[in-house]
Amino acid sequence: MASKSRRRNKVGSRGKKQHPGLPGSRTVAMVDMFLFLLDSRIPKTSLQIAEPYLLKKNRVYVMTKPDLAHPEITGDWVRTFRSQGWPCFAVESNTGRGMGALTAFLEQKQAEIGCKAHSEVLVRPLRAMLFGLPNVGKSSLANRLLGTSKAPFGAKPGLTRGSHWLRRGLLEILDTPGVIDTSQAKGEILYKLAATWAVRDNQYDEEEVAFWLAKQVFEKADPISHITEFGRDIGLIGPGGRVDFSRASKTFIQCFRKGKLGRASIEKPDTQ
Repeated sequence: MASKSRRRNKVGSRGKKQHPGLPGSRTVAMVDMFLFLLDSRIPKTSLQIAEPYLLKKNRVYVMTKPDLAHPEITGDWVRTFRSQGWPCFAVESNTGRGMGALTAFLEQKQAEIGCKAHSEVLVRPLRAMLFGLPNVGKSSLANRLLGTSKAPFGAKPGLTRGSHWLRRGLLEILDTPGVIDTSQAKGEILYKLAATWAVRDNQYDEEEVAFWLAKQVFEKADPISHITEFGRDIGLIGPGGRVDFSRASKTFIQCFRKGKLGRASIEKPDTQ
């Protein structure tokens, strides 16, 4: 019984983890290409946490939410991955910016499949699997690629509950849920995941994350004063005219997530 259990917990090869929500090895074997989504603000952490769950082959890195990150740093990340031999594209799923280059790449790969097909066999679609941290933008990218709204998504980590095959023309997308286990994340890793909303709200202390953001990302010498002034400026005043520091911290994090504090990259390529 133990040996059977161990076999069920692998994806495609020995040593790779599999969450129960991920597709089985037979489904994974059907995939031609893995679109590995990385949050442009934390590419290193995105890769570090999610990589053990997937085979290291036929990958294409998609840098999501580049509109929230520093453009030059995002460009550095794209060049770094490409220099390592990995196709990489920065894509804004909400606006479609950057989709042209990714779509052209996928069309080229599908054409290669067509060239290899026997003349008497119908050309099959290119099968791509989307993979990455919770709330990184997998379903919204699927909708953009397919020109549809079939893939369920929303602004909460873990909304997608199961894997789904979605097809349009000669492209077939396997949309997977954000099932990467982040429950054991601690310290700076947890702060990064919390700041980018890759973990649930009950997994972290908002005041700690806001303090870390102000100090490490925005380089404020006095994070508490900075967050306090932020709260005062937006009217988060409690009894006695004092700033509600808890609400100010929560709002500070939310503003960062939406880019209202300016475009900011938490990680740079030279930190790898």
